[in-house]
Amino acid sequence: MMIGTVIAPLGFILASFATELWHVYLSQGILFGLGASFVFCPSITLPSQWFTKRRALATGLAVSGSGIGGVCFSPMIQAIVDSIGYRNCLRVQGGVGFGILSLATSLAVSRYRPPPLEGDSARWYHFYDKTLISRNFVLLLCFSFFVPFAYIVPFFLAPQFVEHIGLEPSTGAVMISVMCATNALCRICLGYLADKIGRFNTLSSFTFSAALFIMLIWQFCTTYTVYVVFCVLYGLTAGGFVSLLPVTTADIVGVENIQRGLGMAYMITVIGNLVGTPIIGLLLKQFNWTVAIQFAGGVTLIASVFIIILRNIMADGKIFVKV
Repeated sequence: MMIGTVIAPLGFILASFATELWHVYLSQGILFGLGASFVFCPSITLPSQWFTKRRALATGLAVSGSGIGGVCFSPMIQAIVDSIGYRNCLRVQGGVGFGILSLATSLAVSRYRPPPLEGDSARWYHFYDKTLISRNFVLLLCFSFFVPFAYIVPFFLAPQFVEHIGLEPSTGAVMISVMCATNALCRICLGYLADKIGRFNTLSSFTFSAALFIMLIWQFCTTYTVYVVFCVLYGLTAGGFVSLLPVTTADIVGVENIQRGLGMAYMITVIGNLVGTPIIGLLLKQFNWTVAIQFAGGVTLIASVFIIILRNIMADGKIFVKV
């Protein structure tokens, strides 16, 4: 986390001096991306190490910050850009980010150190641990592979979609804020609900619901009111992946192995995070909104199938059981 605390803000500051597009790729793209991963991935494992009974709620509270940040920072950054320009805005972001991350890193304490790897897996750069591989963990990895393909697509396509249904482009920013706000609330509420009715029950049902909302409600949005309903419902269901993946990983591989297990799960999500939105954007460009939306809903539905299968295995085929 200390490494990320330095290089993530540095990416913003270096981007403020960019004069070519490749400067932005290297600074705000690669450098900031690496720094953010160094901060996010270790920090997300910490609540599960310190909480047992309310583990999902603790993790939900922790990850809700990104949703709240999306609501607060978007208008703030726009105001700073309008006031002092985008280059100075990047420098302000770097300074504020360094201060916040320094405080967060100073408060972060790990309860369990990852157990040492043995034999050929004992190299520092090895993220794969074959001792963790099991049928249940493979199913969770399959879920982790598919769900990021469409997770952020409604956020990215909101400005285009509001124009498609005849609304002002500025309405798209409002809809993004609505989804961010409900997503932050979702992460906390799903954490509480997961501790009550079961983590796998909650994750499977809400991922399946998010897929249905994409395929049935977003598909047929033609008015402002219906689109607002979709944004609220999607925001309230899609955040389950973010808040419950750490705790379900801990349930499968053990909390003492959560750093390595969650690292493998997040490594799998790289593909969907990287190519999911471009693929759907290409489908939109080459075909139409129906194809793009149904693809997004389809991959989310596939992810829900994997987590439903895992839930049934964990529950020994029983329906009404907390798992």
